[in-house]
Amino acid sequence: MSTATSPRWSAGERLRFGIGAVLVAAMFYPTVWMVLSALKSNREIFRTPFALPSVWRWENFVEAWELGRLGTLYLNSLLVTAGAVTLCVGFATAAAFAFARLEFPFRRLSYRLLLLGLLLPPPTVAIPLFTQLRDMGLLNTPWALILPGAAWSLSLTVFLMRAYFNTVRPDMEEAARIDGANTWQIFWRVSVPMVWPAMLTMIILNTINIWNELLFALLFIVDEDKRTLPVGLVRFYGYHSTDYALVFAALTITTVPVLILYFILQRHVIAGLTATAMD
Repeated sequence: MSTATSPRWSAGERLRFGIGAVLVAAMFYPTVWMVLSALKSNREIFRTPFALPSVWRWENFVEAWELGRLGTLYLNSLLVTAGAVTLCVGFATAAAFAFARLEFPFRRLSYRLLLLGLLLPPPTVAIPLFTQLRDMGLLNTPWALILPGAAWSLSLTVFLMRAYFNTVRPDMEEAARIDGANTWQIFWRVSVPMVWPAMLTMIILNTINIWNELLFALLFIVDEDKRTLPVGLVRFYGYHSTDYALVFAALTITTVPVLILYFILQRHVIAGLTATAMD
């Protein structure tokens, strides 16, 4: 006597899986197409745009790297990004600790004034910032991008870090204070290790934002040897706009490493953002 078995997936589950598969394909396909186009000749890109390369032209990456001087641009972007992210996350974590744990005059007012930075688009302050950096002698130096990059990311980072602090019980901090620890010791030895997941999230998100910043890099840096990758890509496209294989190769070189970093660490990003949303 045979017994009926239930289907492995219900119709609703199959529908959800199908929709998810379509969305994932739509999200990844442009990147895959860019990488495959970087491995073709210009003629093949137009003749068979959606097919695999007939000959895998890895030399396109070497040529794009050399013609675009991408090595120098990479180092400049790494310097600017590392400096700006370090300043931003460091100051934001300290400020968030103060707003969440300490009592001082005008605390609420100071916090609200800081959040006003979320309302200002970069073009509105580009000219005043240019004048200020010129007067300080910082134009055409890495600091012309590090300081604005850190400051521009500060408001959102403080907002999210404070939200994370509010989800952490202060029991260990109070115990450390009873044991005689001062405020700095509590912050550095107790609080920072507890909020490290949120700090890692902010490091990743700010790295992506600052790495891709274009406006300030166009305005504040003049020397070719000091430009960052986004500006270098714009100029590379201007010089080689008809050589699509080289353009796609340059885009792949500059884009894929950041995507790989994000996909490797996305679990920490989601966990950190979820925790801050609980505030």
